[in-house]
Amino acid sequence: MPRMSLARLAVLFLVMAPLAVASVALPTDAGEWSRFRGPNGSGVIEAKGLPVAFGPESNVAWRTAVPFGRSSPAVGDRQIFLTGIEDDKLVVVALDRQNGSESWRRELDRGHTAELHRATDSSTPSPATDGTNVYAFFHEAGLVSYDATGKERWRRSFGPFRNFYSIAASPILSGDRLLMLCDQAQDSFLLALDKDSGEELWRRRRPARLEAYTTPVLLADGSIVVSGSRWIDVYDAATGQPLWALGGVGTSPISSPVTDGDLLFVNAIDHASEAPPPFSQLAREHDSDGNGELSRDELEGSWMKNHFAWINVDGKAGISAEDWRIHSQEVVNDSWGVFAIRLPGASGKPEIVWNYRQNVPYIPSPLVQDGVFFMVKDGIVSSLDPVSGELLKRGRINKGSPKVYASPIAADGKLFIATLDGLVAVLAAAGEWEVLGLNDLGEEIHATPAIADDRLLVRTRGSLYAFAAPRAEVATTGQ
Repeated sequence: MPRMSLARLAVLFLVMAPLAVASVALPTDAGEWSRFRGPNGSGVIEAKGLPVAFGPESNVAWRTAVPFGRSSPAVGDRQIFLTGIEDDKLVVVALDRQNGSESWRRELDRGHTAELHRATDSSTPSPATDGTNVYAFFHEAGLVSYDATGKERWRRSFGPFRNFYSIAASPILSGDRLLMLCDQAQDSFLLALDKDSGEELWRRRRPARLEAYTTPVLLADGSIVVSGSRWIDVYDAATGQPLWALGGVGTSPISSPVTDGDLLFVNAIDHASEAPPPFSQLAREHDSDGNGELSRDELEGSWMKNHFAWINVDGKAGISAEDWRIHSQEVVNDSWGVFAIRLPGASGKPEIVWNYRQNVPYIPSPLVQDGVFFMVKDGIVSSLDPVSGELLKRGRINKGSPKVYASPIAADGKLFIATLDGLVAVLAAAGEWEVLGLNDLGEEIHATPAIADDRLLVRTRGSLYAFAAPRAEVATTGQ
């Protein structure tokens, strides 16, 4: 088996804080798709009669034109919320949950202009809702909350941030607290606000945690799990106090964690197959003025020019030897892959149960459905036993290796996987999975789909679709 034993984990250490977990309300989204990836970020929800075959002219309950955005829908009691960018404005949109008609649209000015990679933008984070109100985060504007009529309730500005690929974590709710993770090249922090007033309740600095792009999840006791660079951290949601931390679990993760019973699953890829060259070599090749730093102009023609703001950790004029040291440390690690972690029990210590390193996804988050762990990397789907890490099946959803940025979701015994080129694959959610249908929507899909009212919600470049199976098919399925 291609799994790494615990003895082979080169970097693994544990920090435990003898703190009692305060009483905290459990997630407010237990039965709804009210945040990124639905109930507690699992990507799984109870539903029935979801369609296998659908398209722009097939099994469409409704279709609404929406601004471009990479964020996913959040479903409230009567509305669906989206964020995006239109005419260079940051926007929050509310749609009627039943028919998709636009209820309202609000524009925000950028508080500042950030230098971001072309493959991302300020509206990457998905909104969250408490059923009535919506909470949206933008890299260049901070947090804002609107009520059901579109009236602004409060706004809190943050930044500027040092994260070239954007703050990608989405806000989540825990009772009356709104939680926001802001991991970046410097000055990372986790924040809790009162969801009704926007008042800051606490802020936990994360000085040793660098850039990461994951959204936290909650444990059964209400504590917060953060998958960060090289560390898993768990905090008390009431106070922000650290409860425990586990190191040696990959750098700069993008895929968000998921839980299943007493197991926590996180993954991070191997960013570089070999160590980057020493800074002295780069200086000899590019430092034409001999000042000991590399400017943008000096890196013309190099891959580093297009990623300058990523490597330039401190944000000063040029890339220094210290910037390069930190960058090199983050791209090279020997503890990567998918980790299954048993949460602390009577022993009080978390335990890495298995580590798997084949076809590990870069961006999509995994999920566990009906006792099977699923992950997808560029059209290659792997199913594993979540307890042992044993590979059950690996295969392609279609010919070639289509890019997959959206995370898979599951319901009704089906797995839904959306590719960047607009194909939505429907799989039987089983260890020996099989492809049930392939549906071409004809537009790019960046956003993770959602599920509500026994409908599949898919956001393409210019539309939000609600797909539903024909009533006769649903009735037959329900028998």
